[in-house]
Amino acid sequence: MAFSFTAKAQKYDVPMHYVLQTDADFEMYEPQVISTADWLQQTGWKDKREKRQAARLFILAWVQGSHNVKVVVNKSVDVLCDQNPELMFTYTSQFAKFALQHKTDFDRNTANLVALRAMIAKYNVEPTHQTDPDVEKIIEINKEGNLASWIATDFK
Repeated sequence: MAFSFTAKAQKYDVPMHYVLQTDADFEMYEPQVISTADWLQQTGWKDKREKRQAARLFILAWVQGSHNVKVVVNKSVDVLCDQNPELMFTYTSQFAKFALQHKTDFDRNTANLVALRAMIAKYNVEPTHQTDPDVEKIIEINKEGNLASWIATDFK
């Protein structure tokens, strides 16, 4: 299984020289947003640093300019990423990926659930993460099966 992740990660090319000005530009890069989200999730924080930086910049530019996908980073997300800023890119990219894959049945709470679970997964597999009590709390809430309820009531 680890070999398949490595093989996938090696085939990823970061979009370069992209132009994001019109809605058509953003739509044209939707497949790359999805592949970038996958690649960032599969690639360690210390691996391929230059490529990761370029991928993060692409996601950031796309999310900030898109009129069709609105990723809202609220206080809860800020708190969960304060010890491990890389988790912000996990949240943002996975939220955007979900939104793109669910254009006709998009639900913000479900998008938040998917993005937070991706953050939990990344935190758990990333050997260089800083221990964060806020993330540990969310991990426990998820283990108890209450993450969706937490999002509906406490995610602000």
